[in-house]
Amino acid sequence: MYEKNIMHKNTIKMKKNRNYYLLFVTVLLYISFGLLTSVIGVIIDKFQSTYNVSLSVAGLLPFAFFLAYGITSIPFGMAMDKYGAKTILLLGTLMMTISSFLLFFSDNYLLVILMIFFIGVGVTAIQIAGNPFIRELDVPAKYTTNLTIIIGIGSLGYAFSPVLVPLIEQSGYSWNTVYLVFGIINLIILAMLTFARFPQVVTLDESEKIDTAKIKMLFKNPIIIAYALGIFMYVGAEVGVSSYIITFMQKVHGVTNNQSFWKTGLLHTAFPSKVALVVGLFWLLQAFGRLLISPLMKYIGERKLFIIHSLGTVLSLLVAIYGDETLSLIAFALVGYFTCASFTALFSATINSFNTNHGTISGILGTAIVGGAFIGWLVGYVGDMFGMRQAMWVNVLAFGFVLYLAIWGKGKLDIK
Repeated sequence: MYEKNIMHKNTIKMKKNRNYYLLFVTVLLYISFGLLTSVIGVIIDKFQSTYNVSLSVAGLLPFAFFLAYGITSIPFGMAMDKYGAKTILLLGTLMMTISSFLLFFSDNYLLVILMIFFIGVGVTAIQIAGNPFIRELDVPAKYTTNLTIIIGIGSLGYAFSPVLVPLIEQSGYSWNTVYLVFGIINLIILAMLTFARFPQVVTLDESEKIDTAKIKMLFKNPIIIAYALGIFMYVGAEVGVSSYIITFMQKVHGVTNNQSFWKTGLLHTAFPSKVALVVGLFWLLQAFGRLLISPLMKYIGERKLFIIHSLGTVLSLLVAIYGDETLSLIAFALVGYFTCASFTALFSATINSFNTNHGTISGILGTAIVGGAFIGWLVGYVGDMFGMRQAMWVNVLAFGFVLYLAIWGKGKLDIK
């Protein structure tokens, strides 16, 4: 009996260590897909000049990436219900790895766009499987804390990626070398996942599983329609701003991607591109904002914070559009901060409005992220036709709809 107790304790200890190991690998995955997501905002103008294509064609990069969410979110959710997290995480990491390497070796703009799409498919798989998987890596009471920490650390990928490209170029390599780096990073993570022992799959409650019949029923609900459209608009405008900051500054203010805030010295070496730094600050301030407002929700209320930040998003973007060079750079970074409340508020307002079917509703809302594809491309198209100031108004209108939902929306926020 004594020996059995010792073996049982050792098994628990090994399982605990194994879970912490997987928690670490999951953090790496979140950082990785953050890198792959935000780098698109830096490579659009480089892709355009390298392949001598129009801004509309270059706008197909974010279109292809976020189209993957719309096509594969629900299928990946259903596949995870059936096969578990490990299969989906491995598949997503494999797709990010292979597609990154193939993009580096691609010499045709259509192949580059196709590889961006498959990278987006991999990122979608990681996100769909990652969030519920984190719940199985520790005690349930720590799930929210662990998820918040992982998302916060993962945001470092969003912030660092835009700065990485000009550093690589300054070292004498082409911009697409960044995908060779990403491929190597993901290959290492893939090996870590492959040889890791995953915890036993926990069967989801039937009401939490994604089901096509439920999807048809819920699509008729006005709250889901309104807030899914809100996420469509929000993600679209977020992509439409972050992906075109560099293009806007170049075409409107004549600021090229190789101009730094500092003429010489260590800071010039670390941050050779001022506009790429602003793109990085866009994502960094968004992450900082989420950590900042989380404790404030208890005292101020989610809806008030949602309204304040949605209004700040619209006003900051208007300043970015019509301000001078310095004001535009500052305002674009502030747009990133003010967007910190929107996605979580839209998501929680929808979930809180229903007592069941949360898994299916999450699948619908995940599909709405496809807004990044259509609105992101539309900004590029309007920029080609009428100029980048007019193109940014696409984002103003989209953020305006989010502000409308913040003030007059019927979704349940401030749940006590």
